[in-house]
Parts: sequence; C-alpha cells; structure tokens
Amino acid sequence: MTQLPADPEGMNDERAVWGRTAIEVFQDVTGSDDGDALGDLLSDLMHLCDRTDAYGAFDEMLRRARMHYRDETAV
Repeated sequence: MTQLPADPEGMNDERAVWGRTAIEVFQDVTGSDDGDALGDLLSDLMHLCDRTDAYGAFDEMLRRARMHYRDETAV
C-alpha cells in the first residue's frame, strides 16, 4: 500500500472523495474511462481556462493547486 502524505487537518480523505466525485460526474457526462478520465478532465479544464477569465490561467491555477496540496499535506 502506498504511504499517504501527512494530513494535519484530517481532511484529505474527504478531499479525495470530492475529487473522485468530480471525476465520476465527468465520466457520466463524457463516457471517459478510468484510465483517461483524469487527463481528459484536466485537458477540458485547460480549454475552459482558454475561453474564460472567470477561473484564471490554467498554469496559474495549477500552481495554486500545488501550493494548496503542499499546505494540506505539510506537517
């Protein structure tokens, strides 16, 4: 079993469930299979960011996501 990173707030299992729920909804809408769903979803989010400034540039949002992940897994 893979060793999970630290979870100082005790929320990372729930965060993973939220992510899985987003992927399941995406798969229901698109028919994407398990092996492609995450990559397809990320690609579609890149297209969304190209077409609207409501969410910001994808690369900036990815940088922000990595920062949040580091904060959520820091001891």
